[in-house]
Amino acid sequence: MNYKVISLATVCVLIVLCIYSIIPKHQEIKSIAYLSKESVHDQTWGTEGYKGILNIIQTYDANFFIQENLNSDKAVMDTIRQFAERDVNIIYGQSSEFESVFNQAAVKYPKMHFVFLNGESRAKNVSSLNIEGYAMGFFGGMLAAHESKTKVLGIIGAFKGQPEIDGFIDGAHYEEKSAKVKTKYIKTWGYNGDAQACTIGLIDKERADVIYPAADGTNRDVMEIVKARNKKAIGYISDQSYLGDFVIGSTTQNISKLYLDIADDYYEQRLKGGTQKYGMKNNITDLKISKSVDEVYVKKLKSDIQRFKVTGILPNKKLPPVYQESAYLIKAS
Repeated sequence: MNYKVISLATVCVLIVLCIYSIIPKHQEIKSIAYLSKESVHDQTWGTEGYKGILNIIQTYDANFFIQENLNSDKAVMDTIRQFAERDVNIIYGQSSEFESVFNQAAVKYPKMHFVFLNGESRAKNVSSLNIEGYAMGFFGGMLAAHESKTKVLGIIGAFKGQPEIDGFIDGAHYEEKSAKVKTKYIKTWGYNGDAQACTIGLIDKERADVIYPAADGTNRDVMEIVKARNKKAIGYISDQSYLGDFVIGSTTQNISKLYLDIADDYYEQRLKGGTQKYGMKNNITDLKISKSVDEVYVKKLKSDIQRFKVTGILPNKKLPPVYQESAYLIKAS
């Protein structure tokens, strides 16, 4: 009788092992798509996301579809329909502006996984990746105040309430209590010719000698003026030290790594929808410091950054404020 029980148990174990061996361990990534409201060649936001997509197609040998300069939700939905017909597995939307349409499309296309930045997921096949920008801005503000001779800093922002701008202002005042921070908002993430005039005004009228261009669509124009006026700048989104020595540091967002991590999770069948937050503690945001900054201060600042990554406490002994997922959504004028 015992032999029969043992034999039956052995057979059951073998059956389970056989079934397990048949179950696929990975979820194949055949095709991915990338959507952008603006150009992917803006050298900041769009370019950083595009780099991430290129990493994915090289890693997984996947087909790649791209659509940029999408100017309406209808255009986005039409594009999604076309991608669904091509059996796209993952769609990346490089903007908070994709929040509404992606959450709607997720219901209609449950086999596709939708990924966008800075917003809220409302479906199990939607991943919202929220960038915590306050801390990187805080350290960027510290660096700017330290390097400024006039102790007047200028910011070209997209909208009021950007976490990295709030952090920049607080960090500048922590580093130098007498520092003045002048801000101009152009009310768009895209291109706006007013950014050039605003930058000139900050430099010529306000005496700002360090500029932080925290609006990706106008970043290039602002940087050109800062360089021409022989002033300094804090780069935005990517490490912009390649532009020249006038860039003393950059608040970076490693979107390319984040996108590849999402693809890895999909492949390993561990990707779940939801709203997630990423920042300096995840090594997604950071402050890159130029070699032109004095070594003593760089050592101190890097120590402060490392301490924050471990403890979550900023040099002013405070926690970064908590922002709503809608912090980067386009605001009504």
